[in-house]
Amino acid sequence: MDDCDPKPGNVRRGGAFIPVGEVVSKLAAPYLDRPQGRARFLALIWSQVVGERVAKHSQPYRLVNGLLTVRVDSSPWVSELVHMQPKILAAIQQASPGGGIRDLRFTQGSLNDDSDHSGVTSDVGKLPPPLSEEVAEAARMVAAVSDPQLREVLFKLSQTVLIRRRCG
Repeated sequence: MDDCDPKPGNVRRGGAFIPVGEVVSKLAAPYLDRPQGRARFLALIWSQVVGERVAKHSQPYRLVNGLLTVRVDSSPWVSELVHMQPKILAAIQQASPGGGIRDLRFTQGSLNDDSDHSGVTSDVGKLPPPLSEEVAEAARMVAAVSDPQLREVLFKLSQTVLIRRRCG
């Protein structure tokens, strides 16, 4: 096999490459098996899943028994997202395969002030901020990742794992 040929494990049947998001989801599966973990992970990647325009007006709010409630900042946007529901659900399921998200509900309400939507509301539970050594360790863990977008998602995920280890 040529050095430039993809390895068999990185290609699906039919020759298509496996999306990075799917690989990351599979690697993080033990952590993401908990609803809180899945909701946090989805909050981290929300703008990539739904696009910047939709993400400015919405955010994941609560995940219970496969039903993801999405908070939306206005009734016109609720109406818009209801019409987009099948497309949004398919995008979420593709970004988080095996995540167990089977349906969406949209509810009007205020959004978190976090511009990157990296937190989920108190219904999912807030973690304390990372300690400086956790930030340094997370940075060390992802330093070799060359793709900046993937490195950022993995950095946030690593910080969360380290905080959870500390907090139990």
